[in-house]
This record gives sequence, C-alpha cells and structure tokens, in this order.
Amino acid sequence: MFSCNNGQKKKDAILDKLKKEKLKKFFLDWQINEIAQHRFWAKDSCYMGWFGTHHFHEEGGLPWGFPDTSHRDTSQYRFSYADINNDGKTDQLVTFTPAQCDGGNASMWEQIEVLTISEGGKFKTTSSIGDGFFSYYGNDTNGFYHYDSIGVNKIYGTFYSFKKGDGHCCPSIVKSIIFDYKTKKIIKASLIIKK
Repeated sequence: MFSCNNGQKKKDAILDKLKKEKLKKFFLDWQINEIAQHRFWAKDSCYMGWFGTHHFHEEGGLPWGFPDTSHRDTSQYRFSYADINNDGKTDQLVTFTPAQCDGGNASMWEQIEVLTISEGGKFKTTSSIGDGFFSYYGNDTNGFYHYDSIGVNKIYGTFYSFKKGDGHCCPSIVKSIIFDYKTKKIIKASLIIKK
C-alpha cells in the first residue's frame, strides 16, 4: 500500500513540475517580447557603459533590464503557483525588481508583476496588475503594493507608504494585504510591526 501511495506522489510531483515548466516558458516568451518592444533592455546593453554612449530615450524608453541570472541565481525572481480563477488549471505569478541599467538605486521600490492565467482553455500573460488594478488601501493614494503570491481567488501582498520625513529605505506604513481577485478589493489588511 505504501508503494502505491509513494508512486502516486512521485507521479503527481512530476506532473506538477511539468505544469510549472510550461508556465515558466510563458514568462520567458513575455521577456523576449518586452525586449523586442523596447520596454526592457537586453543583457548585452543593460550596463552603465552602454548607457553612457547611447541616448536611451531616443532608443527605447526607461533604462530597465532583467535581473542577471547568469550565475544561476534565480532568487531575484519570485514564482508563485495556484489556481487563482478556480478553473482547475494552475496559474503563475512572477515578481521581480528590474535591473537599473544606467546605475543608481531608483529601482529599489520598483516591482514588475507578470501573471499567467488560464482563460477559456488558453493561457494569457499580462503585466498589468500593478498599481491601479486593485483598490488603494483606505484613501492613501501615495502608497503602493508589492505582490507576493497567489492563492485560489486571492493575491497576497504588502502595502507600503512613506510619511513626510521617511528615508528612501524605510516607509513608515507597512501592511500585509490580501486581495479578492474577482472583485479587485482588499479583504484583509494587517499592520506589520517593525522591530
């Protein structure tokens, strides 16, 4: 009896891994398209030396690139999997802080979110879940969200807001947030106590 259960667990683990690999391919295709559309810079031109000799505004927008994973450090990308729209298919959320190709630390609080979700038997990838997709916390339109993970009909995240006098590193308001995916509204908010 144990061997059957172990065999089924191994089979489920293999199927789960295959689903995740398929979803990761959608993310890779999204990256290729973003570079082709000049919304992100390719690795060979995402460094200060290149930006010092080119006029990037004329050649394609903001100086954002993808995090360098050449040393197999994929920890700069956060992958989360769940059936967010409850249709029986696994969906994927990928978040990352973009590389700032021209140097500096302006990307410190920047987060890119890429959601791949099944719709009508096909998968759709979008990066439009940033600010404006969900309601603001209270009336604080100066605050912003970072999304952490997904669950069934839920997106988990953190709300940040800087008060006057806060340093660039340290927002005064930090709250754990849970959104209802269908209604796009906050269903839970908890203050995070800083130590």
